[in-house]
Amino acid sequence: MTTPFVLKVAQVWTGAPPRGEVRHIDEVHEGHVVFHKQATRRPFLTYRTTTVMGFRKWIQQSQAVSSDGMSAASIHGFSPSREIGQRIQLLRKAAGLSQQAFADLLGVSRTAVGFWETGRPNRISRHIPRIAQIFGISEEVFLNGRSEETVRVDITKDEASIIELYRSLSMENRLQAIKRMEMLVRKEGRGISP
Repeated sequence: MTTPFVLKVAQVWTGAPPRGEVRHIDEVHEGHVVFHKQATRRPFLTYRTTTVMGFRKWIQQSQAVSSDGMSAASIHGFSPSREIGQRIQLLRKAAGLSQQAFADLLGVSRTAVGFWETGRPNRISRHIPRIAQIFGISEEVFLNGRSEETVRVDITKDEASIIELYRSLSMENRLQAIKRMEMLVRKEGRGISP
């Protein structure tokens, strides 16, 4: 039985040598982590904030282990490139864009978009500002999939239930749910944009 991967206050993560950076988690909020690095030369603490995804990426890249026995291997199936690729695909489809249309807007090849959507980074970082602009979201929302901004929208109880269920799904299952709903709409003959 595998232990679920959870970042918690007071966890201490130590990266593998040669750097062996040590990070102490001070706060965990929805979407971000506040931590400090173990002081080596300076007696004062510098608190830093990063996204949960960013902290998880550091764990994987540095092959860090936690004080309570968690490790990079605990992040089963986690891949920042894959999550960003799934987010691109989700946003692109929601905007009604084909891979080619999105590639044209971005000034890249359709193949590059295909690489990103399947989790291969292929120099995506330099395109992040433009991708966020195309979808009308901030870079932070694009990278993390979350927004701290509160928006008021009137919805029915059924719609609220659907949103709650949707949000509880993984990114991969969200894509499957969208595909299934698109199929049902087509079946009813109402048509939607591809």
